[in-house]
Amino acid sequence: MPKHVNHEENDNETILGRPIVRRVHSGGLTQRQCPTCGRPDPVQEPSIGLQAMPDPVTDVVPDAAAIRSAFRALALLMEMLDGRRPARQMTKIAAPRVIRYLRAIPLGPGGLPGGVRLLSFHPSQPHEGAVEVAASVAIRGRRRAVAASFELTCLENWVCDTLRIL
Repeated sequence: MPKHVNHEENDNETILGRPIVRRVHSGGLTQRQCPTCGRPDPVQEPSIGLQAMPDPVTDVVPDAAAIRSAFRALALLMEMLDGRRPARQMTKIAAPRVIRYLRAIPLGPGGLPGGVRLLSFHPSQPHEGAVEVAASVAIRGRRRAVAASFELTCLENWVCDTLRIL
């Protein structure tokens, strides 16, 4: 029959009469442990004057004009992918590598316009001067994910720096 242990009477001593002592990771404080259940005794924390910590992260207020520009640019790039807009019109809103990437995507059989639609648009602004977008598009009836990043140039223009269709 197991012996009932009363933690108030036990005082954290073993059969040999020696207490079990463990190191705690915070500041090298020692902590006694009950030999039967392993529960640690409450330890009084040293009273150190706690200083108010500043917020580690300050949120960037999303710029509505930047998000509108990113949406418009992504819509225009999807029109270019669909063949409704020529690539030479995209030189001010997209980097040359983005235009090359979109021109290399095959249009499929027939190449008829109307196969690409922007379905959803989810912007985020990690810092001032950048907008990142996660979107979904329908390409010839199939839903595909799009990841794009936009940067502010010195001319106060938002340019699509990276675009991938997943």
